[in-house]
Amino acid sequence: MKRGATIFLTLLLIAAVICCALLWLGDRGPTFKGRRTADWVEQALREEPPSEALDAVVQIGAPAVPFIARQGLRNKCHSLYFLSDDYVAAFGMRYPWLYRCLRILPWLSYDACAVRHGQACWLLHSLGTNAQAAIPDVIDCVKNCRGLRYVPERDLIDTLGEISGTNRAAIPYLTQCARRDSSLTLRAAATAYYIDGRTNLFVEVCERLARKNPEALLGTQELFWFREDHELNEHLVPLLEKLYWDPRLPSRSQESAWFELEYRTNDAAAAMARVLARQTNTPGS
Repeated sequence: MKRGATIFLTLLLIAAVICCALLWLGDRGPTFKGRRTADWVEQALREEPPSEALDAVVQIGAPAVPFIARQGLRNKCHSLYFLSDDYVAAFGMRYPWLYRCLRILPWLSYDACAVRHGQACWLLHSLGTNAQAAIPDVIDCVKNCRGLRYVPERDLIDTLGEISGTNRAAIPYLTQCARRDSSLTLRAAATAYYIDGRTNLFVEVCERLARKNPEALLGTQELFWFREDHELNEHLVPLLEKLYWDPRLPSRSQESAWFELEYRTNDAAAAMARVLARQTNTPGS
């Protein structure tokens, strides 16, 4: 029995050594300033920009993208739920003694992968459209990472807009995301518009939000981005004028609707005049 256990442990050790060797000897990218690309990316993912590593990754350019995706966007908890932050934290509170024991096993350890995802967004933003190869990895990350909160999710959606250029590969996912009821709905629609310039999805989402909860639409960052977009204002100004008179809006939100019109002065002059005229003719106004 002891001999069998010894053989098993020996084989296990050999397999571990071979795996480590394969990982170490595998492709680590071109050399830049005496270091492999994978090493620069690993350092950049740990440091806040600006940093020497970030500058190095930007200079390496597109060849660094596969390593950013592999090291910054992928994580074993994406496919193994029991390694996600939420699950591990709950497990640790319920079984603290077992949790302490399991933490010594590297494969079963977990990390706050959302932090690395945020750092990866910085790197991809810096590379711009040179990072288009990472579009599928960004989408996979935002769909499958169970450790995300609203800010990292939003950062990943923004990253799709920054790296896509005119590449429409992300449009199907963004359309799907925009048509769901979530905190990312308007951001996904805005990002899709930023990529392909088609107003229909953004207008559709704005109209749906206005019907469901008009206050949720007013004062959003996404409306701010497009205040001078004449093509969008052809659709948004009538919607904002209608929202101004929506009986569900409290007075403070009615002021927000007016400000949104006011910020679009060139496109909203006629609508503002109608609002003022109606106020004048309304008893008690």
